[in-house]
Amino acid sequence: MKIKVKNSQTCQKTLEIEIPKETVKEEFERYYKSISTAAQVPGFRKGKAPRAMLEEYFADKANDKVLTTLLNDTYHKAIEKENIKPVSMPEISEVKFKKDENLTFQAKIDIQPAFTLKEYKNIAIKKLSEEVKEEDVSKVVGYLSERYAQYLPIEDRSVKNDDYIICDYKYSVGDKELDKKEYAWLCVNNDMFIPELAQKIAGATLNEEKTFEIVLPKKFKPEEFAGQKANFKLLVKEIKEKKLPELNDDFAKMLRVESIDKLKEQIKDDLVKEKQLQAKQDLKAQIINYLEKIMPIDVPQTLVEKRETLLRDGAVQRMKQQGLNDQQIETELKKMDDMFSKEALKQVRVFFILENIALAEKIKVEQAEFDVRISEIAASYNQKKEEVLKYLSEKNLLENIHWDVWEEKIIAFLLANAKISESSK
Repeated sequence: MKIKVKNSQTCQKTLEIEIPKETVKEEFERYYKSISTAAQVPGFRKGKAPRAMLEEYFADKANDKVLTTLLNDTYHKAIEKENIKPVSMPEISEVKFKKDENLTFQAKIDIQPAFTLKEYKNIAIKKLSEEVKEEDVSKVVGYLSERYAQYLPIEDRSVKNDDYIICDYKYSVGDKELDKKEYAWLCVNNDMFIPELAQKIAGATLNEEKTFEIVLPKKFKPEEFAGQKANFKLLVKEIKEKKLPELNDDFAKMLRVESIDKLKEQIKDDLVKEKQLQAKQDLKAQIINYLEKIMPIDVPQTLVEKRETLLRDGAVQRMKQQGLNDQQIETELKKMDDMFSKEALKQVRVFFILENIALAEKIKVEQAEFDVRISEIAASYNQKKEEVLKYLSEKNLLENIHWDVWEEKIIAFLLANAKISESSK
């Protein structure tokens, strides 16, 4: 076997392999011998057909089997001989194959990037504060009270600031109608889509129809109408005043908590857990960003492209779950093109950097650690461990779980050896 190695793109090699015709002939002999005792050829008893008939009747199957065997065997022998460590399946091309001739083909291979690790210990990072203030708890209580707000009908006075109205409205610039709504809910305040509306609507009474001119804001969309005068027509159908519930034990009981103090305690506990998770995720992000910054290594482009496809597919799936249609999804994807490519490159780089750190520090996933993770997943879904293992195996997800644990161990090692200071944020 002759092997010629050429460097192709970054982190890619092309092997030009030639197999002598004697080896090809031997493989054909091996194939026909393997089928001779069981081959069924019309006009002959099982296993009794002469060799010439076998070659005529099974020619296509023989060619396919021999070629597949030779390509597979010689490829693996070639990368072993040349000490090449591929990171993906080869791309086979330029195959020239005939029974009585040498077999030649090319195998394009993505290989691991070769680089020297830079200092990865004593990384200086800042840990986000995990402190939960009273005002943080009060904000959440406020959000909860908003969910239980009542909107009381008002009939004996005109509209004032912070009222809600149900109305019909339309507005236009010149002959161009820009919007028209019926039974629209509007909160009358300075945060309205046209800020001056609050001032124009204030003082209106029930069933009153108001017509007025208003200047559209500078950031109005479509931009061609920004800053222009619009003719606005509005009919007030209902006036409502928002009433928030009192923040007492009765309110807490509506949320199935025995008292307002217990509710605040629960909220504080949840906020502490949330801040701890945020701090942990931020520390990991700082580590990863630092590693990529000091080691912007070249990586196989095909791996980056595959990762980019996975990121894009994941985004599409999430947008579908959010109810976006195909056109909206396509628009959003175009906005995210640059982000996908940069994130894919970053993730592939970080994988190889972490892999080299793991090798240098002899970090690997023990079976006991893997079993613990499976048990945790089973417990979170209230399932038996055996059932979860079976499901993950059928969905080819066990390797994903392994890599998650592997990455967590490496990040934990890096954090244990980092210089962490407290942030005021």
